Amino acid sequence: MTGALRLLLVVVVAGGAAFLLTRYFSATPPTSINEVEWLTQEFALDQQQAGEIALLHAAYQPICADHCAAIMSTRQSIAEATNDSDRSRSESALRDLQDTCQESTRDHLAAVAAVMDSAQGQRYLDLIGPRLTDHEHAEPFGLK
Repeated sequence: MTGALRLLLVVVVAGGAAFLLTRYFSATPPTSINEVEWLTQEFALDQQQAGEIALLHAAYQPICADHCAAIMSTRQSIAEATNDSDRSRSESALRDLQDTCQESTRDHLAAVAAVMDSAQGQRYLDLIGPRLTDHEHAEPFGLK
């Protein structure tokens, strides 16, 4: 066996061992539960409430995705701006888009909460509301 072939074999074996060790010692990923299922469990929703929230969420997802795409595109425009005027115009557009997104998402979350009984709805808004201000718009805002 030539030296190069031995080296290749050692690299392949070491790479495989490293992969297996990282898979073995890495934390187990959380169980995948969709957002409506989580809401149903967390807020003791009945099937009618869960169904209504699922419809609301499905209808809002494309709107939210459009908001996120516009915000990310505007952020890119700011990064690529070659003069202060273009940058300023893009920054103003970004603030407007973020305001529109937050208002729209607040309305959506309020509609979701309105499907729940009032105490659970308020608990939901108290839990989810603070996340809205930290949302980075890299993906649509979820229900949890």
